[in-house]
Amino acid sequence: MTFFQLLLIIGVLGIAVFSMTFVKGERSLAMKRLFALIAAAAAIVAILFPDLLTLIAHFLGIGRGADLLLYVFVIVSMLFAVSTMRAKARSDARVTELARSVALMEARLNERLDDSGVGPNA
Repeated sequence: MTFFQLLLIIGVLGIAVFSMTFVKGERSLAMKRLFALIAAAAAIVAILFPDLLTLIAHFLGIGRGADLLLYVFVIVSMLFAVSTMRAKARSDARVTELARSVALMEARLNERLDDSGVGPNA
């Protein structure tokens, strides 16, 4: 094992641990952790045995292991982008709902204060 392979493995393990510890509270937490472990294991195997990646690429009809890695990276990046966009849309919808609720509560509170003659408009 080369020094660079060791650095890559440490990086992959660090990212896997980070992704498993900082995504608490999500509905699909177990699946995300399992995916992170599988991805980390695959990355370590690809780092330690780069010829295996080329062998898998040839089996799939792809010329080089680097090309296979690129194709997988593009697909995973697209999945990440779509997932991030959907999460942002859900978050935006929640913020909009909360803003509406706060506005309605403030309006009701102001109305009660006006009716009681205590508010600034009394």
